[in-house]
Amino acid sequence: MDFRNPITQEVIQGLSKQSQECIRRLLQHRAEVNVDVGKSRAAAVFVGLFEKPGVEGLQVLLTTRAKTMRSHPNQTAFPGGKVDPTDVSPDFTARREAFEEVGLPMGYHRDLHFVTQFEPFLSKYKIIVFPVMYLISNMELVESLSPAPDEVGAIWSVPLEYCLTAQWKEEYGVPSEKGGPDWPYDDEYYKGLTCDITLTVAEIAFGRDTIVPRYADGQMPFFDAVKMAVAEEKSLPEEIRTRPEIRLTRNGGNQDGLLSLPVTPTTEDSVQFTPAPAL
Repeated sequence: MDFRNPITQEVIQGLSKQSQECIRRLLQHRAEVNVDVGKSRAAAVFVGLFEKPGVEGLQVLLTTRAKTMRSHPNQTAFPGGKVDPTDVSPDFTARREAFEEVGLPMGYHRDLHFVTQFEPFLSKYKIIVFPVMYLISNMELVESLSPAPDEVGAIWSVPLEYCLTAQWKEEYGVPSEKGGPDWPYDDEYYKGLTCDITLTVAEIAFGRDTIVPRYADGQMPFFDAVKMAVAEEKSLPEEIRTRPEIRLTRNGGNQDGLLSLPVTPTTEDSVQFTPAPAL
């Protein structure tokens, strides 16, 4: 039994017209994801899309990492983390990490629908990152999410269309004040991996290029960079490549293993969404 709940026409028709078009384009996306990462470091992130009641357009679920984290404290991120050797797929990793970080239910859930997996990205630390996308069809599920205090400082969202146009509309609400308590950056901030993934999602969903520059002069496309990083790792002497080998499958191999994992704990406290900072 596949733990992933597919999107039905009934679910799509429950979305606004713009969101229906975006989801259909995303469903048609066929990424080249079969990458033998060998002993390279790998990670997966959960890209969650949802609609707010009465607001047209998809929202992208994001987090602010806790200030106490040793790596990337107070930075914008998707729920996600490193691939464990026992993980059967990037999908499994993304779901497991989202469960640990924000309490997203594990296993099959009627309001959680698998959409697609994207080409892997390469972080500046040469970690190969697999983005996995789901549609959350019920706002109550979004509101039930709760940040793990040691890992997540806040849960919030940003309109997907904003990632394409970089134009903040009045109906989006009031963004965080620069330098205010909900502003996650120091004096300087830059476009990082989370933004790169979000821009890719927006381009595919809307079928056109974002106005935000994607690559620096001479920068290699992400998937080419991933293949080069894997080749470099495999060329190292065996005594240097001490990490366990990870082999990931596109469809997840033994998916039934996920069904025995715990469900989301019940809590009376629902998450409070903070105003969205600029990406």
